[in-house]
Amino acid sequence: RAEPEKEYGFVAVAAGEGLKALFSDLGCDQVVSGGQTMNPSTDDILNAIEATPAKVVYVLPNNKNIILAAEQAVPLADRTVHVLSTRTIPQGISAMLSFDTEASVEDNLIDMMRAADNVSTGQVTFAARDSDFENKSIKEGDILALENGKLIFTGSDIRHAAVKLSKSLVNSRRIAGREINFITLIYGENMTEEDAESVRDGIRAKVGDSVDITLVNGGQPVYYYIISIE
Repeated sequence: RAEPEKEYGFVAVAAGEGLKALFSDLGCDQVVSGGQTMNPSTDDILNAIEATPAKVVYVLPNNKNIILAAEQAVPLADRTVHVLSTRTIPQGISAMLSFDTEASVEDNLIDMMRAADNVSTGQVTFAARDSDFENKSIKEGDILALENGKLIFTGSDIRHAAVKLSKSLVNSRRIAGREINFITLIYGENMTEEDAESVRDGIRAKVGDSVDITLVNGGQPVYYYIISIE
């Protein structure tokens, strides 16, 4: 249990060494291990909150399945806690980047969530078993492409899925009249930098040279790629 030495602190939930390091670099005091298929408990989150030496602690769950566990830690903590309902890793990153040390707690909550909500998230993963999902028949091992949490297509090739998904995310934003300034491609533990560079080249061929594309070695399990567009 850390005594509050500063006004603000941050707890984020992430899996993968690269993502944990990224959140630490962005200013998170504690990064709790977890994500899809391995949700941390309320106790895990509470322990991280109480190990953060701050009077006010912001918690970024970064997964819709972890928001409730984070909220349940709020009344149990010995300090003020605010849970931002970030549903994806890119939303959490964007929220952290928009924090302003000069702003009030309320203004930061509004600005951080506005930044999070402005991010489009794509995820390329695989089917762990045969199933039916939104009237689609899915076979174990199929590559799944998720746009903001919804399955939009399945495939058999990871690179092709990542490029096609990125194009779909860009098109959705353009139709909605939203800007596209940069794309971040976070590659997982089973992907090499060469794999990611190949996907980046494929995305650039589809969306043109005006969009900045950054590669991040996230090292995350489960997701081959997490794609952030803002």
